[in-house]
Amino acid sequence: MSFGLIAYQSLWLKHYYPAPFYCALLNQQPMGFYSSEVIIGDAKRHGIDLLPPDVNRSAWEYTIEKVDMSAPKLRIGLRTVKGLGIQAWEIIEQARKGDPFRDLDDLCRRTRLHQDIVQNLIRSGALDEFGQRRELLWRMGDIDYKPGELNLERESINVMLPRLGELAQALWEYELLGLSPDMQIMVHYRDALRAAGILSTWQVKQEQAGRRVQVAGMVVIKQRPQTAGGILFISLEDEAGLLDLVVKPKVYQRLRTLLRDHPLLIFAGIVQRADQAVSVLVHQAQAL
Repeated sequence: MSFGLIAYQSLWLKHYYPAPFYCALLNQQPMGFYSSEVIIGDAKRHGIDLLPPDVNRSAWEYTIEKVDMSAPKLRIGLRTVKGLGIQAWEIIEQARKGDPFRDLDDLCRRTRLHQDIVQNLIRSGALDEFGQRRELLWRMGDIDYKPGELNLERESINVMLPRLGELAQALWEYELLGLSPDMQIMVHYRDALRAAGILSTWQVKQEQAGRRVQVAGMVVIKQRPQTAGGILFISLEDEAGLLDLVVKPKVYQRLRTLLRDHPLLIFAGIVQRADQAVSVLVHQAQAL
């Protein structure tokens, strides 16, 4: 009865107050079955836009932002940036009070954050308002940034570096945030996958039972319950949603190294249906 009540309350909040619902879930991570990336993917599919981390606007945790009459959006908190701990956050918060950072030099001068932290802020997109990421990283090379010292008076050579490609940018964001604010990473591979006859998770769910298929995505959950006799259950995610995969013990032994080392995979198998549930019984896999 109590679990049913919690489920009802969660669905009610998700339907009527989706932005606060997802924001609260994300701020409790890690908390259980689904990762932040999976929760954000679900939020996007329910119409909630995600705003990137921003050194002048982000709080420590996820927050809700609403501009004019637009729908509420979720702003990624700076705690999500790899390598940025609570001490660095407190320095940023104190330094920007009443006066937002104007540019990269201003940020470095007023915070004196370790160079590695500033570089992670750049690569994650938290300093995008100051310029292109590659050019900001170039500028960091001009700053004499030794421990306890900060010299911003060195002559800088202005260069026009090519803009970071969408896939390269997404890979940086996955490395430093665990997700990409703009789009799910499989979007960048979709055209090539479609040309190769490899389906999306949504397309697999339209197939009949017994159909042999190939499907690609990001492995977001792996489970081997003790009661399942060595069977591995995988949740595979792409821009369309989640798909359940089933890997029997002999296949798992053959694929275990691949499954351990590569989050982006192409699976081949047979579609299974049980009532409304659709899964794929995996026979083979390869790195994307």
